Amino acid sequence: MKKTHADHIETAFLQLAFALKLWHFFSSTPPDKEAFDIALTVNTPGSMVYLPHGQFERIDDLILATENNINICFGAAAITLWEALNETGKYKPTKFPTPLNTQEEKIAALIYMLRCCFAHGMAIPTWDIRASKYRIVYKIGNKTIDLTSLNGQVFSYESIGGYETLWFLRYEVADRGMLK
Repeated sequence: MKKTHADHIETAFLQLAFALKLWHFFSSTPPDKEAFDIALTVNTPGSMVYLPHGQFERIDDLILATENNINICFGAAAITLWEALNETGKYKPTKFPTPLNTQEEKIAALIYMLRCCFAHGMAIPTWDIRASKYRIVYKIGNKTIDLTSLNGQVFSYESIGGYETLWFLRYEVADRGMLK
């Protein structure tokens, strides 16, 4: 049986949870940098990577790496959630009406906008909201997410009400049966 992106949603969100916990742990209990930042050779069939000792000059470099890891994992979870919706065939950007009518269309569109932030620039995720149908105010649970004037701006978690909004979107997708 062919695997779909829906089969990987749980893993993507677990990876995001791991990234947040790793950042919290490194921030509240800085590791012994010398014990962590060792020389390491990783051998896999047909490949070898050598990572030298001392790549991270300071503890702050490790903390920054954990913060960057959150962005990577958040983006991967958003992209995975979008691809799972997209694979159903019901939620295609070319099929979204103007204006968006149903709550399901709005949820899918918001996830698509998050996907676009990260898919077109993981290092500096930026809102790419060209079509006016996406530049609206979204209501997800008790959150209000205003995308009316974010086009071209660098993504921030504050703009969507924090990390947890992605989990809210995931639960909305599940509760509404949007992956069927």
